[in-house]
Amino acid sequence: MNNLKSINPQLGYYLAGLIEGDGNIWTQKTVKSPKGRIHNPQITFSSSINDLVLYEHIKGILGTGGLFKEKSCNVYIYRISDKDTLIKVITLINGKFRTPKIVYLHRAIDYINLVHNLDIKKLPLDNSHLRDNAWLAGITDADGNFQISLNGTYGLNNSVSRGRVICSFSIVQRLIDKPTGLSCLPFMTKIADTFQCKINYKRDNLITFVAGANSKHYLTKSYFDKYPLMTSKHLNYLCFLQGLSYLGKCLTDKEIIEIQAIKNSMNNKRTYFNWDHLNNFYSEE
Repeated sequence: MNNLKSINPQLGYYLAGLIEGDGNIWTQKTVKSPKGRIHNPQITFSSSINDLVLYEHIKGILGTGGLFKEKSCNVYIYRISDKDTLIKVITLINGKFRTPKIVYLHRAIDYINLVHNLDIKKLPLDNSHLRDNAWLAGITDADGNFQISLNGTYGLNNSVSRGRVICSFSIVQRLIDKPTGLSCLPFMTKIADTFQCKINYKRDNLITFVAGANSKHYLTKSYFDKYPLMTSKHLNYLCFLQGLSYLGKCLTDKEIIEIQAIKNSMNNKRTYFNWDHLNNFYSEE
């Protein structure tokens, strides 16, 4: 990553979405350690063990960073603190944030400008159309979910009601980001509007949208076909696409078994992983 001009500009959008989902930008209050070592800000990405391949791939592209397991839980962290790479990543993601986490990005920029005598401009929230870049793919890889539900006889639960297959895409966020006190409703509303669905308010300060209308699935497909997911959620998306062919049909017993098998291969039940989709990662022009 020696030359930013050779990097696909979509990488910055994707990384911004990924950080704003399950990532963090942390800036210490003190400039130097007791031994005189400069405290650079840190950019961290959180991952499950299933998605370590992606972060190893990102580490290879950036050429630096550490991958380690949190002691208290089954979460892995990819951390960037090297000054040169930190500045390059901040340059890539600056102007591409859409959430309250922009507060932490701007704090890191202020710190870097002060400590390293730079003049990086703090760009505002991005207001470009969500369909025009890979930001949404990044935050979906962090916090999105693809699901297939089987209702009635299609769930083989002895129901006498007509069966129904439901395919859905959703993202859950806090209504109020507690560290900043800022609302997540504006950017979540924009995402919901993109997929022509409504925000749902849940308990415990949570909001979500569920894009599940049969007539609107083309909106989900057209976006993620253009800007692919890069975690194992890409495989769940492929299952979601398979599920679309069963919608609105009176299924045969064979088809019910087929859609059940697809459903049971997704998300927490997934046992098969393939990383060929990383060949399309946002690192090349």
